[in-house]
Amino acid sequence: MTFWYVLAVGLIAGILSACLYANFSRVLNKDFNLLLESRAEDIAQVIDAAMLDRDRDSLAGIKSEQTNADFLNTLRNALEWSRGSGIYIQVFQPDGSVMIASRARPFPQILPRVVAGIKKNRFFDSPGRVVPKSEEVWPVRTLVRPIDKNGAEYFVQVSASLRPLYVKLRRIKTVLLIFLPSAMFLVTVMGFFLTRTTLSPVDEMTKAMRQITSRNLKQRIKMPAVNDETKRLAETFNDMLGRLDKAFSLQQQLIQDVSHELRTPLTALKGKQEVALNKQRSVEEYEAILAVNLEEIDKMNALVENLLDLAQLDRVEYELNIEKVDLMDLTRQIIDAARPVAEQKRITLRLLTSDAVAIEADIRQIERVLTNIIDNALKYTPAEGAVALRVSRRAGHVVLTVNDTGPGIAPEELGRVFDRFYRAEKSRTSPGFGLGLSIAKSVVTAHKGTIRVESAVGQGATFIVSLPLRQS
Repeated sequence: MTFWYVLAVGLIAGILSACLYANFSRVLNKDFNLLLESRAEDIAQVIDAAMLDRDRDSLAGIKSEQTNADFLNTLRNALEWSRGSGIYIQVFQPDGSVMIASRARPFPQILPRVVAGIKKNRFFDSPGRVVPKSEEVWPVRTLVRPIDKNGAEYFVQVSASLRPLYVKLRRIKTVLLIFLPSAMFLVTVMGFFLTRTTLSPVDEMTKAMRQITSRNLKQRIKMPAVNDETKRLAETFNDMLGRLDKAFSLQQQLIQDVSHELRTPLTALKGKQEVALNKQRSVEEYEAILAVNLEEIDKMNALVENLLDLAQLDRVEYELNIEKVDLMDLTRQIIDAARPVAEQKRITLRLLTSDAVAIEADIRQIERVLTNIIDNALKYTPAEGAVALRVSRRAGHVVLTVNDTGPGIAPEELGRVFDRFYRAEKSRTSPGFGLGLSIAKSVVTAHKGTIRVESAVGQGATFIVSLPLRQS
């Protein structure tokens, strides 16, 4: 990781250095050209003024030899201003003949055929020795400026060594070449320590996670002291471990509960078979034993079917068979089917509403929810008690309420009513496996609904199911 970090920083620093150098070079060249243009403009103005003086002297009757001499003296004085500045000037005519020039300075040769085509300022770069008594050879930049005044044509040539520009660029390059390796070294050192400091908690987390197995899922990763991404990663891992621990605990509890529920009918089956095999018995006795065995087998078959249904409902990819369902009509059918059991126990079973309510749902699964809740209410409601159902609409949902007059549920047991295989202590002797309400909750959750229970000891229980009218 450190290698890629340093490589990325080095690449960025290299690109930035190249851009800085290119920008400095552009700015220095532009300033250099502006300096040459300024000097050429100064000479052009001097020539304009000298030509006006010459024309005035000619009109005054002064001899041309004298006026030409004054013209050249004016130019010579102008060139003297540039002495010591490193800028060298000469004035020449289109045929290449030099009228006046800075002394002791070699100029790049501008051919007449090239000069003839110059109509505006033009720059030339050429090599040339510009430092006297020195072996250094630096490029020379030359600006040629045409002057056309009253039919007279002149060219001003301003030349200067590029040595100052190159020296500045060389210094900038040296600074960048020193800065880049130094920066890379510092970045490498800092990156190493930062990476080591940042990833050390990750290494500790990795070591801790390697020690976690299915046998010690309650172990947790130690939280880093710094509140950063590493801490959030540790929190995420701990949350995941908590979910895994809960899943494994539920799985172990499920195995224990299934084993417990299957042990009773299997023990009964084995006992009846042993009794049947102890001695020769009559046909009636054998039929009675087989009838009891068949009941136990039906119990185990019902348990297996319920477990399969729960496994299907728990799958993420489980698909409901959604269709239009008249919930009121379905509730009436289920009440009619449960009424013989209610009458046998002398329990009043009533539907308090009769308005049609249509929802989008899996009719088979919703029928199971209603059947399980009503069966649960009838199971725990004593004789002469009552079970009442109510169906109503609320803000895009249909709410089904089942109220009984049973013994109620203790506060410490309310949170476990929908757990698999859970049955209150007072109901352990009642028939069933404790899966009905768990299946009902899974079905309601699959329909994006909610189910809850309200109860107090001695005041019965009320189960409330809320389902959306439409499954989007």
